[in-house]
Amino acid sequence: MRSNRKNIFKFLDSDLGRLEEYLNNFVNGLEGILKRTIKNTLRAGGKRIRPGLFFICSNGKNFDIDFLLPAAASIEIVHTASLIHDDIIDKSMLRRGMKTIHNIYDKNTAKFIGDYLFTHTFYLLNKYENPRILEEMSKAAQNLVRGEFDQIKTKRSLAQKELFYLKKIIEKTSSLFKVSCVLGGILSDSPEKEIESMRRFGVCLGISFQINDDLLDITNVKNNIGKPTWNDIRQGNITLPLIYALEDSRFKKKIKFIVKKESISDTDIEQIMDMLSETGAIDKTRHRLSYFLSEAKKIAGSISGDKRREGLLKVCDFLEQEANRN
Repeated sequence: MRSNRKNIFKFLDSDLGRLEEYLNNFVNGLEGILKRTIKNTLRAGGKRIRPGLFFICSNGKNFDIDFLLPAAASIEIVHTASLIHDDIIDKSMLRRGMKTIHNIYDKNTAKFIGDYLFTHTFYLLNKYENPRILEEMSKAAQNLVRGEFDQIKTKRSLAQKELFYLKKIIEKTSSLFKVSCVLGGILSDSPEKEIESMRRFGVCLGISFQINDDLLDITNVKNNIGKPTWNDIRQGNITLPLIYALEDSRFKKKIKFIVKKESISDTDIEQIMDMLSETGAIDKTRHRLSYFLSEAKKIAGSISGDKRREGLLKVCDFLEQEANRN
């Protein structure tokens, strides 16, 4: 399995290398369609950001990689399961340049593969015999599903405001960032105050990542990873730049007309892009991203342990560099 982490997690290469071995062993223990589909999906796993955050936050006095691997794997596996379900809902044909499972087989097959991965997550976490570990992951999984459900309910709805948007992404995106940090804090026997700081860091970082994703969707950057631009608006997902543009009454009617269309053309997209520029929605979105990223940095700076603090700040710096390229 390959993971594009050379820029963000170079300092975790050894730990993430062990995680890749662990995930490989998990896949090799499967058979048939489970083995084929899960192997390909995990191979397209991206930067391993969530288990990376977990390893950073678990870096206490008694860091033991063998002890931590089941939890790290569970985080990546539940994330993978959520992507499989997302792809079904969004009818995505590609995931990071590779065909999605429902595109190769069918929706039912993809759904059951995702379900299998979700259940395996709790099997792995049960190894710790710590009810709090299972409780935290259960809450994260519930929030993840709730956020996805809210997104389905509000497709093409232009009545959304920033506050509701933030609620959705705290559930849908921040939930796994948050639990990655929290589990790291718990399994390193960190003080409760530190664990709560890690929780808040995960929330702010997750919001930052999603806002950056919104911006990437209206640039050409995503073409590099096999996902078309303007995918969100074509699927009816109302993201933060569009929410800001809709605050300008001059364009609300025109945007509403385009978004409600069954099929959105390239010409429609060009018109929306012009409106985003005229309303300053893109700059406002960048400013909001900068705010949440700044909050994440403040929290990271308050967390004890040089390796933890420096690791979390490196993740923030990476995201900041990515955002500045947009």
